[in-house]
Amino acid sequence: MAFRIPSSLNLLSLKSIGFWRFLAIFFALLNLKHIPFGWHLRILTGLITHLTRRSNPRLTASRTNNPSILFQPLILSSRAQLLECDYNMHKSNSTYFSDFDIGRLHLLTRLFSPGLVIAGDELYRQDECRGPKRLGIYLGGVSCNFRREIKPYRAFEMWTRVLCWDRKWLYVVTHFVRKGGVKPKGWTLQPWRNRGEIHEIPQKTGSEGVGDSEETRRKPLIFATAIAKYVAKRGRLTIPPEKVLQSSGLLPPKPQGHESTPPSTDSPSVPSDTDAAISTTAATAAAIQDLTSSAAKDIIDAALNAKPASNEQEGDEKWDWARVEQERQRGMKIMEAWNQTEALDEEFTGSEAPASGQYWDFP
Repeated sequence: MAFRIPSSLNLLSLKSIGFWRFLAIFFALLNLKHIPFGWHLRILTGLITHLTRRSNPRLTASRTNNPSILFQPLILSSRAQLLECDYNMHKSNSTYFSDFDIGRLHLLTRLFSPGLVIAGDELYRQDECRGPKRLGIYLGGVSCNFRREIKPYRAFEMWTRVLCWDRKWLYVVTHFVRKGGVKPKGWTLQPWRNRGEIHEIPQKTGSEGVGDSEETRRKPLIFATAIAKYVAKRGRLTIPPEKVLQSSGLLPPKPQGHESTPPSTDSPSVPSDTDAAISTTAATAAAIQDLTSSAAKDIIDAALNAKPASNEQEGDEKWDWARVEQERQRGMKIMEAWNQTEALDEEFTGSEAPASGQYWDFP
């Protein structure tokens, strides 16, 4: 007697393979950010988007001749897809960092890709064609504060901008905000988006919004705020961010007599990569050593959400060196507190203390 497959199992037979293929494709489309190599494709898209525009003279001139764009945010839109959500059915905390990667890549490529090439060529010639010619920019640290959850498939925007820099580090901040909750007052590098309308932060109705400051109204828009720091390297030598910014045309002329970064002992053209190169952070440690952890967090949160100096549609004559330096120092006041977390390395006990246990996780 021939064996027959029960009719109830027909869905599992080869005859229904088309249905399961459709279901698999549909599920993949709902989670495009998490298909195999999805993160790499997003990175590649960002590189192609901005590096191919370097050949456009109009865009290049607009970028290099307008220092005001240095502190302006670059905006990306995305959604919290199903595979990003945890058992609480909201965007998992760990997935913010992969989105943060994409936002930072777009900003740094858009602003600094020409400067890294130009600065590398200059330093290579000044060093009599010795050493590496290529400059690289590398991530040195990242931190994120979470304010509100993002539900599955809810749209959000990432507003990423340069916050400040010191002799070694360039600091980049990203705000994850509700999509459509607020619009910039203008678009410097995309003038075709300007329609003359005035965009305001939505006002609350009733007594709830009465007497609220602009900062208070802005906070409900923010899902999370992330900070990262980058360092530029030529081989093993650290290049000050100011050098890359100048090569990118993002800094106005420096006034005469302004203090410059001390030269390196290895090469007269390359700054020192020693503790002196980060003296800005060390010099400010005593000023905040009495802060409790909660007080430091309050300072960082308040400063990150404070309104920066207005830079909408303004020309180079208004963004002189003094104004750029003022905005840079405002950002450094925030980072002085954040940089103290580097002292947490000393809290690693290693072999000096017992551990509670050791367990298994997926390799």
